[in-house]
Amino acid sequence: MKTSTCSLGLIALAFAMPPSAAVAGEEDKAPKFAKSDNITFEDRSRRKWDSALIADLDQNGWEDIIITEHSQRARIYWNDEGQFSEEPQLLVNGDTHGIAAGDYDQDGRIDLVVSRGGGDGSNPRNPVWYHVNRDRTIEGGDEFEHFERARGRAAKLIDTDNNGVLDLVLTAFPLKTQADGADILYTNDGTGQFLQTSRFPQTKWMGFRILTTDFNGDGKVDVFLYGGDDIKVAQGGESHSFIDATDSVLGDLKHTNFVKGLAEIDFDNDGDLDLFVTRAGHPFSEKRCYCGEEHTYYFHFRRAKFDVERIEIDGDMKVENLQMAYPHFDVFSGEAKDLITFDVDRHGHKDFTLTTDQAQGFPEDWSDPGLYLGHTGEGRWRIAGETRAGTSAVVHNVISAPEIILEEDMPALLFENRDGKFVDVTAEFGIDLPEQTTSAAVGDFDNDGWSDIFVVRYGDPTKAQAQVLFMNQKGESFTRVEGHGIVSEELGATGGGAEVFDFDLDGDLDLVYNNEKGRWYLYENHLEAAADRHYLIADIGWSPRKEATPQGAKIVVEAGGHTYTRTVGTTPAAFSHPLNTYQHIGLGPINQIDSATVTWTNGEQQSITIDEVDRIVQFGYHE
Repeated sequence: MKTSTCSLGLIALAFAMPPSAAVAGEEDKAPKFAKSDNITFEDRSRRKWDSALIADLDQNGWEDIIITEHSQRARIYWNDEGQFSEEPQLLVNGDTHGIAAGDYDQDGRIDLVVSRGGGDGSNPRNPVWYHVNRDRTIEGGDEFEHFERARGRAAKLIDTDNNGVLDLVLTAFPLKTQADGADILYTNDGTGQFLQTSRFPQTKWMGFRILTTDFNGDGKVDVFLYGGDDIKVAQGGESHSFIDATDSVLGDLKHTNFVKGLAEIDFDNDGDLDLFVTRAGHPFSEKRCYCGEEHTYYFHFRRAKFDVERIEIDGDMKVENLQMAYPHFDVFSGEAKDLITFDVDRHGHKDFTLTTDQAQGFPEDWSDPGLYLGHTGEGRWRIAGETRAGTSAVVHNVISAPEIILEEDMPALLFENRDGKFVDVTAEFGIDLPEQTTSAAVGDFDNDGWSDIFVVRYGDPTKAQAQVLFMNQKGESFTRVEGHGIVSEELGATGGGAEVFDFDLDGDLDLVYNNEKGRWYLYENHLEAAADRHYLIADIGWSPRKEATPQGAKIVVEAGGHTYTRTVGTTPAAFSHPLNTYQHIGLGPINQIDSATVTWTNGEQQSITIDEVDRIVQFGYHE
């Protein structure tokens, strides 16, 4: 381990976008981000589950956001012309995990499949479904009762037999009774009814994170399963079939462990999809770190007795972002074991201060589950307890470093796709990020024609820190840039998930991301317009014959000798599946499109002649 002291009908329309800014000089072309005033996220740290889900749920032409607070609720922020609703709408309460968006019954409404947790195996449950109406009313909330009950994790809606109808992939932490695993394909009978069909190949452990993709460009959906000791590749075939193609596709790269996320990126504009790999350690392991500059100490314990006997504090014990989870929320003070009460709900962070008088002494018996805090004399404090779920916090005014345990380095990786086989090109392309990372969002943030990478750091919970942005140098390398403005401010949090989308449709890509046991952030891209920074936004609807939904539709644009490929539903999220029908393509100095073709999952195609850039172009059927 490493240690540290800080650690409407068929249409094909194009309409121009308003200019976002005057043409800027060369020095102003780098993207600059700032926290957006167009949304008001709760000013409270909470546990998370995956990235935000992006989809135009009410189909008003603006993409909405669903956020999930793990074990508490999922809520919708509605988007009205780039301004989000002041108060979010509740979708579902409870232990909510992955969410998939798509019209699986083809009735013209957006459907949501919500995977639910299983109480550590004691309460396995089925996912639930919702239909979202255009007036923002929501129907459903009922279980898929005939499904196999499980400790749900991921939900993805994909077309596995190319008939234009969406099937459902669910993953789960397998129960003891599920010897063959719990990652299951449920096929759609064409009416919106799902039938259990097959299971995916098992990874060694915790392989319930998935990427749905088409790595070999054959029009069949492939599935990567990852998260623990290895990666598995299920290559799509005819009529819902998959084969285990792990060895031929990954070779020794299949042994890449502790993968948090796989993000698709065509970094060299050759038309195939490469992978950016983020990695971080086991989420349940004990963690302790200290920052001598800030005098802050962080701890995280789970399912084991913990006892920090000597922690020296200058004055009172100031605790920030205490996070505790079901079933143990009690905090006891001093030898008398006084129960500390809070005037906020138990699912989020708590801040408080204990004086030495309030916490005098430490009890002999601290066998009841909970967190025990006591002052043992001469500025020394003791932190101990035992809780079933994770317990973590930051302590301020710590003047001597207790024992610390920081995670080992787990470098982020870049895998290049060479004719359907992946090769590690991390060093060759200048990706030097040895620390642990939890997610990456891919997009052309400066509209220069090359896809860039935003990376969420696992980070040091004892201090605020800037996130990571790699800018693509014309497909030849990546450069890590500073001064981008994306900063995580809260203490006691670690990295979460990220998504990229253009929420205000101004032609540049914005970011929404979160931190585990932390906050939600929407960062707006304030990219200055420039003569050599063009873009195209493809608004993809149903297929022309209205037989396939937008989910999974692929656009290929040929321009200036480059091939730009984008797919509806592409996401770095390991558990959820968005429906981002606005596909953004940065073009750089290219102002002429040679060809633009969308192929839907059932094979329908539409090509449009595009005479102007810097605009939205609609493909397919729109009501």
